[in-house]
Amino acid sequence: MLRDAVGADTPGDPLDARPPAGRMELERAKVAVLPLYLSFAAESDLDPDVSEPVLTAVLGTMSTRRRTGYAGRLTAFAAEHRARLERMYAQYGPGSPIAIHGRYSLLHSPTSVAVLERLLTEPAALREEWDAAELPPAWLEGLTTAWGEPQ
Repeated sequence: MLRDAVGADTPGDPLDARPPAGRMELERAKVAVLPLYLSFAAESDLDPDVSEPVLTAVLGTMSTRRRTGYAGRLTAFAAEHRARLERMYAQYGPGSPIAIHGRYSLLHSPTSVAVLERLLTEPAALREEWDAAELPPAWLEGLTTAWGEPQ
């Protein structure tokens, strides 16, 4: 079993630390979110430069060990919530009557899939990293509101 090969999680294990995301981790996250996002939206209208600081905050919520399996967790999240995500992106994402600039603007970015997954699994850690990165609070609030709309 893989866990036996790499060892069980132990407190103080360096792989359980939450160091800043490295370049390769950011690139892997970008590669993971884009096809998932494009399965819900035909295009991405938000400036691609937004991806790095948002994904840095998302990855900052995880230990090094957890980051290695994040692409799989994103895929499982998208599969589990497919119908809800489709409705949300249709209502607020690209092609919807909602303007790109404003409260729901992050729904126009592939990174929104990763942010939503973290909002459901690690909301306190995400808010901590979001604030530390000085990202616009409206982006996170918009996603929270859109996700919380009755489906």
